[in-house]
Amino acid sequence: MTGDAVWFNAGVKRAAVLAVTVAALLGLASRAQAAAPNYILVSGPGLARPILLANWNENLELLLAVANAPTASRVAVRGLAHRPRLDVAEFWGWSGRPRPSTPRQANQHGQFYPARRSRPAVIVLTASGITVPRLATAHLLEILAGHGVPTRL
Repeated sequence: MTGDAVWFNAGVKRAAVLAVTVAALLGLASRAQAAAPNYILVSGPGLARPILLANWNENLELLLAVANAPTASRVAVRGLAHRPRLDVAEFWGWSGRPRPSTPRQANQHGQFYPARRSRPAVIVLTASGITVPRLATAHLLEILAGHGVPTRL
């Protein structure tokens, strides 16, 4: 093999390795983007207007807080149907589109039940592929309250 052929083959190998690396990184980036919704819109009775959570990293934190929250006991779940609740609308794959303005546009919905009297705050939201009522953790309540979502009624 001549020197030019060796150099050409090394260049092709480097280009191939670079292409595979870029493809892998793009795949990881798209999976990471799918780990949380672009937007979360909280709406319902008691709110003057819907509240939009528009920070993807914070939305990921919120979903992680839900995923790590303990499942609500039967006692905590009893009577949820009669408690005030807020709609938690999730907008997945919304990147590059205008900010959502109505929960009807959402891909997925959950419910948040603020604490009431002696009853704890409960959230029903799909996290890690599981939809069960969970007790709202302090961190979850902190995120919601930071946006003006009432955590106690």
